Amino acid sequence: MLGVGLHLSALGRLTDALPPAEQAVILYREPAERYPDRYRLHLARSLSNLGITFSEPGRAAEASQAHQEANRLMPPGAASDPED
Repeated sequence: MLGVGLHLSALGRLTDALPPAEQAVILYREPAERYPDRYRLHLARSLSNLGITFSEPGRAAEASQAHQEANRLMPPGAASDPED
């Protein structure tokens, strides 16, 4: 689910991109709370993807909120390491 929303967005299917991006956040939120060392980065990246998806159709406030939460969760240097 993590990248499905971004792939759909890249194809110009913005309406279709939002549900998978939202679902990825929902799926990672509980594991990230229970096992932060293992899943916090995945949640942060899902939130970042959601923010990107929200910014496409002009939902700036929701995009900003998702990006802010992602930034709080993202450990330093993690954004530059796509292999995690």
